[in-house]
Amino acid sequence: MQINDLRWPSLREAARRFLRTEGCNIRVPKEHETDAHNIIQLISDYIPERLDLPILSIGILSSEGLFQIGGLEPDIGTCWVPEATWSDFEEQVIELLQAGYPGCVGCGGPGAEEEWNEVLRRKKMSEI
Repeated sequence: MQINDLRWPSLREAARRFLRTEGCNIRVPKEHETDAHNIIQLISDYIPERLDLPILSIGILSSEGLFQIGGLEPDIGTCWVPEATWSDFEEQVIELLQAGYPGCVGCGGPGAEEEWNEVLRRKKMSEI
């Protein structure tokens, strides 16, 4: 997904939330189970001080209360990215890990230091 896509900021926020939260549960479609295990291993490699790695299960790409990729619109406390793919999410997670996120200053990309406004993001995406 390109940075000029209206969904990109939400996708980036979803990846940031995933990387900041220790011991979260992540659900992925069955066909991406191996890729998700690889991402969890990368988290362990890039954030060695992390004590609680994500717990993997099968389902719609999401992490309860953090983010949801696709599917029906969740509650407003969840960062929602409609019509994105596992590859889009995986790319953001890997880019952030390689940049040193979350243990760095300024490496989270555009919007990382600002307060997230999910209501505004959904409104902008509904205009597509």
